[in-house]
Amino acid sequence: MATAPATVDSKAELTALLEQWEREQQGNTQELINILTKISELVEKETEVYHKADPDPFDDRHPGRADPECMLGHLLKILFKNDEFMNTLVNSYVMTSREFSLNAAACRLLQNIMPGLETAVVFQEKEGIVERLFKWAQEAEQPLRIYATGLLAGAMENQDIAANYREENSVLVPLMLHRLRELQDKDAESRREIKRPSPRKSLSEPLLPLDEEAVDGGFEDKPFSQSKNSDEKEAVGPQEDAEVPFSSVEPENELSFRFSSPHRTSSRANSAVKTMMKPMSAPGSLTHPGMSDGSSYLRRRMERDGARTSKQKLNFSLPEPERNFSELSNSSWSEMSPWVIGNNYHLDPLTPEIEQRLILQYLTPLGEYQELLAVFMQMGARELLMHYMDLKQTNDVQLTFEALKYLASLLLHKKFAAEFVAHGGVQKLLEIPRPSMAATGVSLCLYYLAYNQDAMERVCMLPHSVLSDVVGYTLWLLECSHASGCCHATMFFSISFSFRAVLELFDKQDGLRRLVNLISTLEILNPEDQGALLSDDEIFSSRQRAKHTCMALRRYFEAHLAIKVEQVKQSLQRTEGGAPIHSQPYYKAVSYSREQVVEMMEFLIEYGPLRLYWEPAEVFHKLSCVQLLLQLISIACDWRTYYGRSDTVRYALDILSILTVVPKTQLLLSEPVAVFDEGGSSVSTVGKFF
Repeated sequence: MATAPATVDSKAELTALLEQWEREQQGNTQELINILTKISELVEKETEVYHKADPDPFDDRHPGRADPECMLGHLLKILFKNDEFMNTLVNSYVMTSREFSLNAAACRLLQNIMPGLETAVVFQEKEGIVERLFKWAQEAEQPLRIYATGLLAGAMENQDIAANYREENSVLVPLMLHRLRELQDKDAESRREIKRPSPRKSLSEPLLPLDEEAVDGGFEDKPFSQSKNSDEKEAVGPQEDAEVPFSSVEPENELSFRFSSPHRTSSRANSAVKTMMKPMSAPGSLTHPGMSDGSSYLRRRMERDGARTSKQKLNFSLPEPERNFSELSNSSWSEMSPWVIGNNYHLDPLTPEIEQRLILQYLTPLGEYQELLAVFMQMGARELLMHYMDLKQTNDVQLTFEALKYLASLLLHKKFAAEFVAHGGVQKLLEIPRPSMAATGVSLCLYYLAYNQDAMERVCMLPHSVLSDVVGYTLWLLECSHASGCCHATMFFSISFSFRAVLELFDKQDGLRRLVNLISTLEILNPEDQGALLSDDEIFSSRQRAKHTCMALRRYFEAHLAIKVEQVKQSLQRTEGGAPIHSQPYYKAVSYSREQVVEMMEFLIEYGPLRLYWEPAEVFHKLSCVQLLLQLISIACDWRTYYGRSDTVRYALDILSILTVVPKTQLLLSEPVAVFDEGGSSVSTVGKFF
């Protein structure tokens, strides 16, 4: 209730400004500039408030949909409903006018409202606008030059537009890399003159104390001419789980969590990974984004974690309580907020940090194109990014986050990824503090490293302590990050379980329990209400999480199945003689077809010990996960509107099938289990009848 007056005032202020604009349309240019500037300032103010609520940084939904109560969403809706204003903004103030100040004010406002803008409509239907932005990005004075660059970033996220302007991009990309270098040099020079204080003495430690599908080797780099088929189904990668082959280089479709129209062709999340959005939390734990002080943000974080703990149906313990957020004072939060969520969302006055952010946003969607890789390599993109990854150097978590998104797009290239790993890039990623917006950016980089099999082999050959830290960092993301960070971490493990080095470290760090927790804590499995209070977006997000977790669990047990078969064969070789069994190197990935998995299961059933002991299965049994999967299968079969229903059920059934090599699992499948019928009533059935 305390935020209501500010809400009313912001709406009223925007409405008054639009009414003033209607009266001044034919007035002098300076009055129009003043109105546009005031609207920008209002939107920027509410953008900052919105981000203080710690939204998922990969959430590309309209702010009003991501958080229906947020003021930013209301302001954007008011603007977009005013067709006359929006058409004049683009057609007259950007396209027709030759007034520099009016062009700059209009581009600033367009940049501010991009989170709610259908960019394909603006950049594809308005003929000549992209050409004009390229010209301004190269030749205009500031701030128009950088505003145009930021708008080009949104345009280039549309692959068709990027393909149509390959020549212009080939000219602008080197120029932008050169500008980044200049800005870094200027920053270094200013640092020498004035020593900046750092909020933290050391960034090598996380902000808070922490607990400690196999893919085919290569993939094709994407040419400019190749565009994405918007009708394709999701796919993890070039492997047996893929229903449809990739149409582009990025591991995109399996992580398509967009909730907007399926025909939308552009996105604010330039990573191509659309997130599961909000973490699973009690509706009562969400508070209005107007609560902008640090203690409020941290309380919300604690409430979310507390709600997650209280909703566990199984006796799964979470890590030891981290640090009591409520102990942090407002003064300490003022020091820490730049490291966690950032604190500058204003485009005027123009700062070097803002300029670098917008340049990185432009470079990110272009990073995956093979035609530009040589330019990125020759102009030292890796060295630039290594600088931005260091928060002691940037003092700006938003800048570091944008750099990590750009880095992720470059990690799709084998050559770049190899150099990144060889020059200590992985160690640099692990230094990024947690929790923070930047840590969520790390999750995407780790996922893309795992997707690049050659790069992941190099990661597995790093010192044992480094690889152990990689697994530990990713497990933290699995439990404590935004929904997108959790998803990226799940996919990282789903792919990297094929590397025995990762698999063993995952087990040593209690990874199976943590992974299963992603399913056990889902509201949609709550026997009391089955997530009745969740929104459609949250229900979709929960189903996606269940599906991805089941896929990762299947890969986990397939990898362990191969190891167990190898152990049994070695034992038989020692007792009966025969050719020696050679293990695959720990840093090499091993993938298996479904037929091979079935053969391994049959081998264990026929030749394995009568009382086969299998550690992963024992842990799974202790966590009551057989019953959990049966409940999930029962509920998932009724997800008639969810496109991943059949995959979710298949993954869960495959897990149970693998586990039947252990007699104890067969007994558990014969025991009664509580499931839900079509009417939502609890009934008892036997697992073997599924």
